[in-house]
Amino acid sequence: MSDAAAPRRPPRPGAAGERDKSAEPDAPVTRALRRFGRRYPAVGRAAVSVLCAAAGPFAAPPQGFGFAVAVALTVFVWNLLYLWMLLPDGRSRRQYRWTCVVDAVLLCGLCLAQPLLVDPARLAASLGWVSPMASFTVVAVQFQLGRWGAAAMTVAVCTSFVIGVAASPGLTAVDGLLAGGAWMAVEAVLGRLLWVLLQRAGREADRLMRAQFDAERAAATAAARRLAQCARWATVHDTSASTLLMIGMGSVTGSEEWLPGQVRRDIDLLDGADEGPSEADAEAALEPVLAQVARAARVRVDVDCAAGVAAPPAVVRAMAGATAEALENVARHAGVGEARIGVRVQGRGALEVAVSDDGAGFHPGRVGVHRFGLALSVRDRMAGAGGHAVVESAPGRGTVVRLRWPA
Repeated sequence: MSDAAAPRRPPRPGAAGERDKSAEPDAPVTRALRRFGRRYPAVGRAAVSVLCAAAGPFAAPPQGFGFAVAVALTVFVWNLLYLWMLLPDGRSRRQYRWTCVVDAVLLCGLCLAQPLLVDPARLAASLGWVSPMASFTVVAVQFQLGRWGAAAMTVAVCTSFVIGVAASPGLTAVDGLLAGGAWMAVEAVLGRLLWVLLQRAGREADRLMRAQFDAERAAATAAARRLAQCARWATVHDTSASTLLMIGMGSVTGSEEWLPGQVRRDIDLLDGADEGPSEADAEAALEPVLAQVARAARVRVDVDCAAGVAAPPAVVRAMAGATAEALENVARHAGVGEARIGVRVQGRGALEVAVSDDGAGFHPGRVGVHRFGLALSVRDRMAGAGGHAVVESAPGRGTVVRLRWPA
């Protein structure tokens, strides 16, 4: 489809003569205020106009009852069109401006026609039915139009009102000012001041919201960076650091059959070549991953896991890494050559993986924060996936590491 033939949604109307700040995607309060400034005054003005026009034929019109009825019907029909043009979203700015221009012309004509519509005595007593319409309009346009458009319409309406009153028999321009012309100007100024203050408050609210969103985004970015860093540290700890530590302590002589395979796995993990289940999958099977971890362990492992147990890929990876570290701790510290992995499915899809041994055991409360195996490879891995880890042990009674998800 060509650009010429492509359908285009007209821009949302804003204040005439001003840049439409409501179009900014990060200014929700400003957008809501502009929508309010377009809708609420339009509905109020239309309601006041219809009520005033309904009273027009009973205001002793000098031109007669029939003429007043015709004018009242015209006012009623126009205000329906006025609402139809201003209330819906999506009207173009051009339609919006022309609606306001036509409304200003009709209202000025109504003000000039007051000698034909209202008894002079009622005008002198400020009881004319055109006055409330004009008064509400000069306030409404302060919310609907830009400052120059609103100022022009205010001057036109006030001037037409004073001229219309002055054209009535026995009345002067001073009577027009006293009957409402002067007060309308004051109302317009106060209305404009209110709208300016509301817009300023809206922009400040948007600024504060943007600042809060930016702070939350920065915090989330920092947390994600920290999580990625911890995951990298855990990978290093579980792979090359552990292997090098065993070599440095003399636990590995270099002739072990499992060493070449362990080194290859370390390199693959550091290169990201073996990162476990893909995020593209909704869920990943837990049993084959734990079986692979058991085969790579330096102790004999008995795995008890049903074939159908599955979890999100991130959870499976976290449990695999934490399980591998728990088995490595068995090989290093337990003093036994075998361990067990048991998987239990709890209510509502919750999982628990228990890595247990019958080795020497230890006091969990005496393990310092510098012990990266428990801190990074076990607890932090599970916390990053939305789970947690519990270590149960005592000297001479073995150890159980419980990996639970969700937390």
